[in-house]
Amino acid sequence: MSSVNVEIKGLTSLRRALAYFPSISKPYLQKAIDATNAVFAKNTLKDDPVPYRTGNLLQSFSFESGDLWARWFPKASYARYVNDGTRYIEPRRFMEAIVNKSQKQIDGLFQQAGDQITSAIAKSISREAGDLLASF
Repeated sequence: MSSVNVEIKGLTSLRRALAYFPSISKPYLQKAIDATNAVFAKNTLKDDPVPYRTGNLLQSFSFESGDLWARWFPKASYARYVNDGTRYIEPRRFMEAIVNKSQKQIDGLFQQAGDQITSAIAKSISREAGDLLASF
């Protein structure tokens, strides 16, 4: 099946936070990534956008996640042909539709993660500065 990617707004800032403060940033990012499961599941609906005939395609969706990655995908063997089409069947781009329906909520998850990371970094720096001043 062709790959459909989710664009994360503010990704450059999140990557920078992860590079400079990995122990603070990573748990918040992983939590946001894992939360996409519920968002995708909520937006993977019968006939809107997933074509429905027997229910097998809709029931075959699965979520996998790992260290700062996740994927939401159908396991039905024919999903590729339904999504991408064939020379006999018009494509029914349900994967793109799921992503489009989910995008605003996913943006919110990562905005929230970014806000939490910023707050946690600020607290950490403030604590370190306080410790440094106390040592004088």
